[in-house]
Amino acid sequence: MATRLRLGIAVLAALLAALDGSLLPGLPWILLVVTLDLAASGFQYLSQSGNAIGRMQLFALYCVAAATAGVAMGYAPAWSKMLILIPAFHAGMRFARRGALTVFAVGLVTGLLTSAWLRHLSEGEGQQIALASLLALVFGLLGAWSHRMEADEPVVDPNIAAEAGLLLRRLHELAETLDTGFDAPGSAEMALQDLAAQMRAARSAILVGYGDDPAVPLAIRGADRTPWPDPMEPDSILARTWHEGVPTLCEWADDLVARSVIVVPLHDDHGDRLGLLVADRPLVTPFTEDDLVAASEVASRHAANIDLSVLFAGLRERAGLEERERLAREMHDGIAQEMVALGFGIDSLRRRARDTGSPLAEELDGLRVEVSRVLADLRLHIADLRIAVRPDTGLGALIGARLQNFGSTSGVTTRMHLSETGFRLPAHTEVLIYRLFLQVLADARHSLNAETVEVRLNVAAPRVELWVAHNGTSSLGPRDFADHPLTTLGGEISVEPYAGDGVAVRMRMRGRGAAPSATLSNERIPQPS
Repeated sequence: MATRLRLGIAVLAALLAALDGSLLPGLPWILLVVTLDLAASGFQYLSQSGNAIGRMQLFALYCVAAATAGVAMGYAPAWSKMLILIPAFHAGMRFARRGALTVFAVGLVTGLLTSAWLRHLSEGEGQQIALASLLALVFGLLGAWSHRMEADEPVVDPNIAAEAGLLLRRLHELAETLDTGFDAPGSAEMALQDLAAQMRAARSAILVGYGDDPAVPLAIRGADRTPWPDPMEPDSILARTWHEGVPTLCEWADDLVARSVIVVPLHDDHGDRLGLLVADRPLVTPFTEDDLVAASEVASRHAANIDLSVLFAGLRERAGLEERERLAREMHDGIAQEMVALGFGIDSLRRRARDTGSPLAEELDGLRVEVSRVLADLRLHIADLRIAVRPDTGLGALIGARLQNFGSTSGVTTRMHLSETGFRLPAHTEVLIYRLFLQVLADARHSLNAETVEVRLNVAAPRVELWVAHNGTSSLGPRDFADHPLTTLGGEISVEPYAGDGVAVRMRMRGRGAAPSATLSNERIPQPS
């Protein structure tokens, strides 16, 4: 648009100069103003840093162009008055109202001074210069307005897009060659299987955690929960390797039986710690330095696969969260707003019905209560869609905050018993457990006589047990959880009666790999921060 306007004004000025018989004397002025404007536009595209020096230089160029157009206004005939429009429009686009006012002032003063110096400043000439300057001010403000109205479309570098395409194709080829694809728990299980072929260990595990994130047991053998202390604790036998990234061979006497423990770090391609490989056995048959070297070699062989699987799982998790955020935003901006408007309409009808003594007033009151209940449920669903499991917010904190919110909005008595260790469950597992909790909570909200909701949560990763119950009339049954996604991850869900018409839902999930050979499952894990 700016280029077409510049050419249009220049061509129109040349045509008017030709009609006036002064094309040859006026052509240098036209070319000079257009050249200065082109130089300013080129400087704007070449300097994209946005620093103060670049903006001052560009502003000075527009001032020079405005001064040149002003000299032309005072020197040449009437056709030259329109040249001031070119720098005015572009200065307005770049510097908004400040640019438009500056070009107006510079053009007006320069034109009047030039005309006075040439001694042909008359009343008519002064009016023409002032009118042209005012028109330039209007053009500058239009330029500022058009710039503000234009949407800034993101520019995609074709080289970056091509590189992303190559990376995606390469990832597809790698997924075909890897035994476990991009399944992170599967890659961890392969590492433990390789470790078992190198040495005998009673218990072994792969723990994943980036930076300050909590440790997540990705795979475990010989136990149904992580038996070692949290590596974030200073006195943990895992702490030194977790923080310093050095292999450790040590003895651990705080267990029921004294044990020999090997702790080996897993590093990504940048050399940063992404997790730990841990193995132990009774101290009567301690590990040797050769076992430590063998474990380090296993960690080195499998670290790249585990890191790649973790990153890929993080991308899938992020895509799911973005889709949930989009749905929540559409529900909030769409049906939620319409429900609010419907409630206002019902309020208006209720007031009219009460003022006229209509028998429908009582029914409208009941309808308004029902609309408010539906709107409250909708808002809770929107909040639930925006679930984001973060390293600093565990499953217990997530359920506790939601239960407290439910109790404050519904008036139902809530009780919670929480037992949670420092180890975290995989993020996808935490989200599925939270959704199971929300399903029982929604049943309690829809019940007409629920007075109490109880929750018991025991997390000792990778083992977890959740018990949720309410004493209201329930519509839940075993069929509602027959195909629940948690069952594919090894979870067991049972439904029992509670307090008469109430219901109690219990979910147990024990550690994968407690047996010598564990089955692989398709879990997602926390993405690296």
